[in-house]
Amino acid sequence: MTLRKKLLSKINFNKINKTESSLNETSDYYNHIDNDIRIIEALVFACNEPLSHEYLLSKISGGDSNYLFKIFEKIKIIYENKGINFIYRNNCCFFVTASDLTYLMEFKINKNKELSNAAKETLAIIAYHQPSTRAEIEEIRGVSISSGSLDSLLELNWIKIAGKKQSPGRPILYKTTDKFLIDFSLDDIKHLPNLDDLKRDGLLDILDKDNILNENLNIINDL
Repeated sequence: MTLRKKLLSKINFNKINKTESSLNETSDYYNHIDNDIRIIEALVFACNEPLSHEYLLSKISGGDSNYLFKIFEKIKIIYENKGINFIYRNNCCFFVTASDLTYLMEFKINKNKELSNAAKETLAIIAYHQPSTRAEIEEIRGVSISSGSLDSLLELNWIKIAGKKQSPGRPILYKTTDKFLIDFSLDDIKHLPNLDDLKRDGLLDILDKDNILNENLNIINDL
């Protein structure tokens, strides 16, 4: 074999090796993506609460946020036209019933109807005044609240304990949760409904006792 043929043969061999190596790397990349999609689906589906982006990032092969959001977008597309949709926002991920099928969720409607007026008022006050102590809630309502009202809201995971206030007795502070935002279709606590919604839901008199109402007052909707 001439020197020229040997050189050409070597060059072609190297090209073949590089091509095979590139194909293997591409295959490995997509295998990682597919596996990470399955991991995130399993974790989010199995958890009763929204999962943080940081937690999910610690469970997959990719180590940066850009990669994680690529995975999120792929999962979102996968579930775009299914009975449940994948949502990621406010640093958390969760599955929700497709908006055109929510009318089928009778169990959720019935559960909401069982909430007492005292619990509704308590939730409204916490949503606007958070974080709030029990004494602060009672001061605004003008009457004491039973532990049952707070327990109901805690059980629904609409409120949570947010620590203790730095005051005598160190009373417990309450604030709304991510699930509260999800169930009331809010992107942010700042997007609470306006004064007209308060009047419609019969909460105006309760909150007006504390003179906190003004043109920009926002509070929860669809109670």
